Amino acid sequence: MNHRAAFRPTRLAAFGLICGLASASFGAEALPTKASLQLPAPEAPWPKWRRAMSAPNTIYDISDNTIASLTFTFLSNEIPAQFSNCDGAAGTGRTIFGYGGGAHFRGVGPMGVIVFGAGGENFAGNMTGALNLNGDVAHFEVWQQPTYRVKAEPGAEFYWNPKEAEALSEKRKFPLLKFDKTKWDGGFPVIIGGWVYPAPVKYVEPATEVPRAQSRYAQPCFTPAEATGLGTGVWFIPSAHFMAPGFYYGIDPVLCADLWPSGKKKWYAHYQREDTKAWTRISTPVPAHVGPGSFSSQVVGFSAKYKQVIVPLQGPNAETGVFDLSAGVSKGTWSVKPSPKKGDGQAHIRCGQKSAMSNGHPRNRAFFVWYSGNYGEAPNGLNILDLDDPAYPIYALKLPGLKGGGERFGLHYIPALDKFISFGVGGNPAQAFCQKITVPEKLSDTASYKVEDLPLSAAPGVDLTSSYTNSGMVQYLENLNCIVFLATARPAKAFVVK
Repeated sequence: MNHRAAFRPTRLAAFGLICGLASASFGAEALPTKASLQLPAPEAPWPKWRRAMSAPNTIYDISDNTIASLTFTFLSNEIPAQFSNCDGAAGTGRTIFGYGGGAHFRGVGPMGVIVFGAGGENFAGNMTGALNLNGDVAHFEVWQQPTYRVKAEPGAEFYWNPKEAEALSEKRKFPLLKFDKTKWDGGFPVIIGGWVYPAPVKYVEPATEVPRAQSRYAQPCFTPAEATGLGTGVWFIPSAHFMAPGFYYGIDPVLCADLWPSGKKKWYAHYQREDTKAWTRISTPVPAHVGPGSFSSQVVGFSAKYKQVIVPLQGPNAETGVFDLSAGVSKGTWSVKPSPKKGDGQAHIRCGQKSAMSNGHPRNRAFFVWYSGNYGEAPNGLNILDLDDPAYPIYALKLPGLKGGGERFGLHYIPALDKFISFGVGGNPAQAFCQKITVPEKLSDTASYKVEDLPLSAAPGVDLTSSYTNSGMVQYLENLNCIVFLATARPAKAFVVK
């Protein structure tokens, strides 16, 4: 990565109005007119690919390569079990988008990069890619190479070494995904499909403080430099997906150390710095009711107003996990809020969606918003967590007219227009769906919610086939006033909403 300087473009809320970005509105107050705006000079000029997007509501190709073109380097030139999958050729970028998500790392170069990775469903591969937005043309590149151990060494909780099975008894070795504690003699090391566990594991990390693939949907979130206390932004992941090498989903508790009195495994949050790419594990465990994130059990957002990471609807009582960064991310503290439910809708988390925080709200309101509804169907409403209310209530509201089935639709907040955008690509042939959603400032005012269809067109030559709009694979970039989304075997794409 050549663009590492931590330039951070100023938020140009007024500039978004001039450029005509559309979005869903929170209130009915009049917005400034062009004549009343006096725009500050941008810190860095837009790159050529962004300047070429001349027509609003039009999708453009913006990259000179594809995710499929990425290749990763593996230790000993051998790809471990569960570091490849059926999504594409082993060792390529096609293997790192499944059930995954991403985030806009704003401080990497003038415009930032969109980092993305796999969701960890029967997949341990923690390699990640990035769409570099800083050049004349956007470009996919490797962000993190696969990181794991291949031998017993201090700190190695498990490592990849199939040959060690030869020296173990039959009661210590098992085929991949077929560990059976009734046939295990209870001793260590034990090997499962080539993965050696020398002792009970505490963190389930393939390398010290480095997590497995856990970029699941909307579970990771970006926290900007001004909130971390580190002088750099971080990609914060509140708790590990429960997959472990050798296992399909959850690791068998008999191989675990560090349990809660209930017998549940303790899990730990991780964050990755955007300047050095170094990972750090938070020293205190995530509260027992918060995680680990699985198929669809978490949406995670960062509130700039309160410097908090928010994880709603957790545990048997559907409480809200809060990680407070007021003293910086390394000294952050966890708490759990009861979050009473209001409204006539369904309070739950819809699989695969992208949530949106109202950061930059023109009247400084702080909301966290995500869809409700059954998997595979169009959303039937919204869940809105009001962070300005000390009780952290969640308004579950029915909202007819929302579109989008399955996992490839998500929400994005555009503060310049005080609106949310619902966007995704689906269907056969592939079709883009976009809607503007108005959310009133008084959340109980159900008559003032509004959904408007926003037709999009494709620029000449743009092919929406293989577009991948799951969760964090789509990002609204405030500094570039556009929405960018990824594709696997086609170029990345972007559009301006008006």
